[in-house]
Amino acid sequence: MLIKRRPHHTPMYWRDTIQGYLFISPVVLGLIIWTFGPMIASFYISLTEYSLLKPPQFIGLQNYVDLFTKPSLRVMDSLRVTLLYAVLALPLTMCAALGCAMLLNQRVRGIGVFRTIFYMPTMVPALAMVFVWGWMLHPDLGLANAALKGLGLPTSRWLSEPGSALPSLVLLSLWSIGPTMIVFLAGLQGVPESLYEAALIDGANPLQSFWHITLPMLSPTIFFNLIMALIATFQYFLPAFVLTQGGPLFATYFYNLNLYEKAFRWLQMGLASAMAWVMFAVILLITLVLFRAQRYVVYYEGNQ
Repeated sequence: MLIKRRPHHTPMYWRDTIQGYLFISPVVLGLIIWTFGPMIASFYISLTEYSLLKPPQFIGLQNYVDLFTKPSLRVMDSLRVTLLYAVLALPLTMCAALGCAMLLNQRVRGIGVFRTIFYMPTMVPALAMVFVWGWMLHPDLGLANAALKGLGLPTSRWLSEPGSALPSLVLLSLWSIGPTMIVFLAGLQGVPESLYEAALIDGANPLQSFWHITLPMLSPTIFFNLIMALIATFQYFLPAFVLTQGGPLFATYFYNLNLYEKAFRWLQMGLASAMAWVMFAVILLITLVLFRAQRYVVYYEGNQ
């Protein structure tokens, strides 16, 4: 009977192993302490009644039941506003980012300057941008209505009326398409020119080339941008918090704004944690559905 001997490791092996673990330890410890640790703690808090002023009391799934059975919590209303915003803002921002990327992909003199100009709004701090747009959309003193009056067009109450508040925030989202535009631009520059040349020889017009070459070749980029934009959209908070505080008449009462108020205004930490886990489940479910549709994504392998 043969007995396997344990492999003998040299001192160099142990030195390299220890160095490897030391190099990855900051990332691993960061994930454990700052990501997985708070997630586990928040899940436990979601099962308790906790107001920060008293020790948490375990109540099981009661917080989750209350979220969907108590209309006074406005959980379903805020989720509806968030979903409506996603339905309106996602297609608009994706199409605008793709259109700008196609314009910036042209071979013209000074294109680097134009790319910088189009990306510069992203460099403005988010809070400063929100305050500036809040002033511009002021119904009486804002530049937006002043410009509309100068052109002889009807003005709007923008963020001051329930019917126009959410569409105004959707239009405001166009200001931050810079990162999505840059990713689209990188994807466009990865499309082989030979495909367009072959399509031109076959008599394809620009629209046909865009539909049958550009869009399929950009499908991995579109898929990535869609996932990232979806996650960011469901975490929408700052403009609504600063400009509307959820109003008027809860027309912009986003889910994250509701969660913030439950946690830091009413000190209902248990409910807020339960809301956070419900949002995590919603984002995860929609993301999995999108990944199921990944079979429509085209990955170009090039010449083999």
